[in-house]
Amino acid sequence: MPLIWDDSLKIGIPEIDQQHKQLIDQMNLLVEAMKNNKGQDEIQKIINFLDLYVRQHFGFEEQCMHRYKCPIAQTNDQAHQQFIANYEEIKTEFANRGPSFVLVLQINQNLLDWFINHIRKIDTQLKPCMPASTQTFA
Repeated sequence: MPLIWDDSLKIGIPEIDQQHKQLIDQMNLLVEAMKNNKGQDEIQKIINFLDLYVRQHFGFEEQCMHRYKCPIAQTNDQAHQQFIANYEEIKTEFANRGPSFVLVLQINQNLLDWFINHIRKIDTQLKPCMPASTQTFA
């Protein structure tokens, strides 16, 4: 069952909320593609998107946390590195063995569940550090 974006996942910074929603949507697509035995090419396209988007999003978020001297910035950086390590393991497993039920479970536990917990516990701490005039990026 895919994870559905809802208001409980909003951190209150529209640009970051939109990025989070897109990442969750793409990870859901990856899970569904694997569960439905979609072709390697289709799954690889989703993985390629995630490769780029995860790094862009994490970089943007890390810059914001450091710029606004968020006390949890270092923890956020380390958490992002852990996510990327888990993601790289999943990509390697997919490249070596193709889609599998075990890989679907790993994506759900090591990526989706991790990401939701990260948003709720760490990312939500950015907004209070930012001046109100900078909380909406244009």
